[in-house]
Amino acid sequence: MEDFLNISLNLPVNDPVLIFGIVMIIILIAPIIVQKLKIPGLVGTILAGTIVGPSVLGLLERDDTIILLGTVGLLYLMFMAGLSIDLNKFEKNRNKSLAFGLISFFIPQLAAIPVGMYILNFSLASSILLGSIVGSHTLLAYPIASRIGIQKNAAVTMAMGGTIVTDMLSLIFLAIVANTIGASSGVGFWITFVILVVIYGVAVLFGLPILGRWFFRNVRNQTNTEYVFMIALLFISAYLAELVGLAAIIGAFLAGLTLNRLVPESGTLMSRVQFVGNALFIPFFLISVGMLVDVRVMIESWSVWLQTAAFTGLVVFGKGIAAKLTQLLFRMSAAEGWTVVGLTIPQAAATLAVTLVGFELGLFTQTSVNAVVLMILITCMIGPTFVEKFGRQVALQDAKKPYDPKDAPERILVPLANPQTAETLMDIAMIVKKKNSEEPIFPLTVARDTGSADTDARVAESEKMLSHAVVHAAAAEVPVLPITRIDMNISNGILRAIKELRASHVIIGWNGQISARQRIFGTVLDQMLEQAQQLVMVCKVDHPINVTERIFLMVPPYLDREPGFSDAMSTIQNMVSEIGADLIVVTSRNNHNTIRTVIETEEPQIEGEYITLDNWSDLLRDDRINFQDEEDMVLLLSTRKGTVSWDDNLERLPRIIAQNYPNVNFITLYPSEITTEENVVNRISFESVGRIPSISTEHVNFELNNMDAGTALRELMGKKFHNNPVALSEVVERILAQDIDNLPGELPNVVLTKTRTTLCSKPTLFMGISTEGIDYPNVEEKVNLLFVLLTPRTTTTQQSISVLANLARVLAHKKTYRKIKEAKSVAEISEIIDNVRLSIRNR
Repeated sequence: MEDFLNISLNLPVNDPVLIFGIVMIIILIAPIIVQKLKIPGLVGTILAGTIVGPSVLGLLERDDTIILLGTVGLLYLMFMAGLSIDLNKFEKNRNKSLAFGLISFFIPQLAAIPVGMYILNFSLASSILLGSIVGSHTLLAYPIASRIGIQKNAAVTMAMGGTIVTDMLSLIFLAIVANTIGASSGVGFWITFVILVVIYGVAVLFGLPILGRWFFRNVRNQTNTEYVFMIALLFISAYLAELVGLAAIIGAFLAGLTLNRLVPESGTLMSRVQFVGNALFIPFFLISVGMLVDVRVMIESWSVWLQTAAFTGLVVFGKGIAAKLTQLLFRMSAAEGWTVVGLTIPQAAATLAVTLVGFELGLFTQTSVNAVVLMILITCMIGPTFVEKFGRQVALQDAKKPYDPKDAPERILVPLANPQTAETLMDIAMIVKKKNSEEPIFPLTVARDTGSADTDARVAESEKMLSHAVVHAAAAEVPVLPITRIDMNISNGILRAIKELRASHVIIGWNGQISARQRIFGTVLDQMLEQAQQLVMVCKVDHPINVTERIFLMVPPYLDREPGFSDAMSTIQNMVSEIGADLIVVTSRNNHNTIRTVIETEEPQIEGEYITLDNWSDLLRDDRINFQDEEDMVLLLSTRKGTVSWDDNLERLPRIIAQNYPNVNFITLYPSEITTEENVVNRISFESVGRIPSISTEHVNFELNNMDAGTALRELMGKKFHNNPVALSEVVERILAQDIDNLPGELPNVVLTKTRTTLCSKPTLFMGISTEGIDYPNVEEKVNLLFVLLTPRTTTTQQSISVLANLARVLAHKKTYRKIKEAKSVAEISEIIDNVRLSIRNR
């Protein structure tokens, strides 16, 4: 007992076990206490370090152990900063983010030089470094913006992108100042320094991604090893930065930035990196910074308060002026401008890092460190207050926008059958899952009911596979609700689960194996696709997704008119954004503009390369489309039989791709067939709204020769509008002003088009035949067959499209096209169409 009392009164504590225990208690209790006081947890941990440090209780000393763990925490903090930056949002708002970042950094930076030199009596080097401190910012208030629901607002994404610019400039100025005060700073030194920095930059920026991709390709499903690999690269990069004369924190930040695209934000690896950093290393750094604070200096000297006021003023006024200038420059609302002010005022990560390095270099005194800590406390309370107040005004402005079906709740069902691919399918589900979705992921196994004792064994095996999937998702902190079903038919078991859970997305695996009797993927998948109306992703993934460099998105003709197209594109854009690969979009002529507009304007906006095919049948023969094994992912948008854009070639395409490119990751996505307005299946059939109208004699013209498109249209529809030439001219002008509506197959020498008019009481089809060909706008070849569909104003676009879709399927047969072109009577044409239509329906 006496020994225990002697140990307990021996301060500061020297026992490493007790030191670690005290620190862990601080990490546990400090954030809980300060959150009740509405103070950010980061500030609370720093204050706790001050209290237990040598200037207050003297419980702990800032010895070698604390310094070591604090340095590790500092490097880890900068690594996470680089790893967590949303590069896609930076790229899509590149110009705005770059402009804002430069303004937000240089206004405080330039103001800090005279303030530091003439008011605070700092040296020029110290004043420049002070500018680096107040010029950077930390998005401490971003979680508030996310909670309010304005994370997609242009002003918020601009502020996020500006963080990259301000942090990089802050670290660059630190490197310059640190080397300027060195013993050797002549011309030769600077030339050597620049050469070494360039070599280092090339090695890190290009070497680390190559090394990372190689590692992730060859080491799969070993998250512990992946984490150790990341940490090893972090510290090697930091050490090499020191060797070339840069600060170690620059190396750590660059390591995170270069590995950013290899670590999906919603993946298991990112979750582990953040957990270890937030729970252990970063709190050690914050405590070590708090121990630098000398409370006696704060009490005895007014200089610390003068510096605090100066530092805080530089941040608040510098960031405020920068945000309001940017507001005027990019015509944002006042509420958006004040929200940006609130997002960029808080100081934390880069501020602490630069301050600590400046203190170690002798550029900052103990007083300055104290002032920086107080400035962090003040700015971390001002910033969130601004975001909370003005962010709600921004949210109210955005709320006035029309409802977006993509914001509807989602439930993702993941049927699992192969333990080897279970984790990969769960990774895809976590990537697809919306960040604001509170719904869990539903992994599903279906055990076949054989009516024997084997059924129990199958259920046990299924539950074992589910447990692995649950553990994998839990490591990424994603909620999971495992489901087991017993059914005599596997596809029926999946369909029953879809209905019971009201799933919106189904993500299922495919081994790529095919046989002659399988229609598309295989018996189970084909049966499920025929009956499931939800969005379905059929995944053949043989390589890690995070090493994907290019994603080929292939959108067949007219698929943009499917009812589930919008949600499908949202899913694809989220997936591309999470993976971070380059996007190459392959479209046809008739949907290129629509697809490009969606990708570049709808959230998350993505920049991509576009390949437009004149003939969709040239898809796999085009030299511009070259898939690379293990580096590329093929993402095919397809559709089920009987829908508007369906074509029998789409059924063969997955098998052809799997056969010719067996080593490429391949996903086929089937959009939902459930309309958002009526919640009914939109299967277009020949007997329903898609029936081709009968063609009457007065609506057919066999002699549209030697005339342009406008004249041909007037000749074709002249009898219908013989009493209203003005209406005829308006209809012709509308038709010529719009794109043609050719459907699957990219029909050569054929134009299909449509428009609505009040002069029609029912759908009316006009057909013109030209043996010599008509010159039609934006059509390269001569047009021999011209079809015009006029519908009443009450007819929906979907109904019009379905008619043209069925007509296109009829014309897709070369013999049929030739027969219609050579027909001499309306009766002959009607018979040809009816025969082909009947044969298609009976397939």
